[in-house]
Amino acid sequence: MNHRLTVGEIAYLNCFPLFHYLKYRRPDPEIRYLPGHPADLNRLLAAGGIDLSPSSSLAYALDEENCFILPDLAIASRERVDSVLLAGRIPIEELAGRKLALTSHSLTSVNLLKIILFTWYGYTRQDIDFATTTTPLATGGDGALLIGDEALAFRCRPEAGYPHVYDLGTLWRRHTGLPFVYALWIGRRDLDAGRIELVRRLHRRLGEARSYLQANPDELISAAAARYPQFPPALIRSYWQHSISWDLDDDARRGLERFYRLAHRYGLLERIPALHFLAAS
Repeated sequence: MNHRLTVGEIAYLNCFPLFHYLKYRRPDPEIRYLPGHPADLNRLLAAGGIDLSPSSSLAYALDEENCFILPDLAIASRERVDSVLLAGRIPIEELAGRKLALTSHSLTSVNLLKIILFTWYGYTRQDIDFATTTTPLATGGDGALLIGDEALAFRCRPEAGYPHVYDLGTLWRRHTGLPFVYALWIGRRDLDAGRIELVRRLHRRLGEARSYLQANPDELISAAAARYPQFPPALIRSYWQHSISWDLDDDARRGLERFYRLAHRYGLLERIPALHFLAAS
C-alpha cells in the first residue's frame, strides 16, 4: 500500500476514541499510523520519521521553527486529569533531599511536575534528586511520576507504599485557574503540498471524531473496554467525559502560554515559542 502520510499514534486510552474513529470509521488508504509512547513519537517527529503526531507541547516549543500546530486540537485537562500523577511515599511538602523517579515516556509531564514543585512548593533544582526511568514505581524512590495508562492503572489499584497521590492537572488548575495542555497535534513544515492537503483532511476528520464520541459514547467505550480490559467501562466513561479534553480553545491556549513562560523562567526552554498554526486552505 502506498502511504503518503505517516501519523504518530499515542497508544494510550486518552487518544483511543480519536484513532479508533480515524482507523475504523474513516480509514484513509493514504495515511498510516505508527503507535508509540509520547517520548518516542517526539523523537520520530523531530527526526522526520513521522509527518504529524499528537506530541508533547514542550517538544513543539523546542522545535517550533520546523513545526506547525493543528488549530483547535489538543490533549488537555480542565480540572483533574487522572492520567498524570505524582505518587508519593511522603507528602509533597517533604520532598527536600529526597529522590523522585520520573517516567522516561513523557517530556511535558516531567517538566510540568518540576514547574509545580519550583513555583508553588518552593523547591530548587538542588533540593530534589530527579531520576529518569521506564519503571518509576520500581526504583525505590520517595515518589514516582506516572503517566498515561500506568497512571490510570494506579488509580484503579493503588500501591500501599504510596499513600500520597497528587493529580498534576488538579495542582495546575488550583494555582493558575487554567487548563493544562499536555500535547498538541504537531506537523512538520517541510511537508510537500500533497501531504499538507492530507493533513487538512485528517484535521477535518479529527473534528468529526470528537463529535462522534459525543453522539456515540457507549459504542466507543465498549470498543475501548475490549482493547483495555484492565479498565472498567465506568472508568473509561468518567475519564473521557470529565478528565480529558481534546480542545485547544482560548482558555487552553492561555494555559499553554503560561506553561511556556514558566518553563522559560526555570531554564527548561531557551525562549518562549510563538504558536504557528496550519493555515486554512
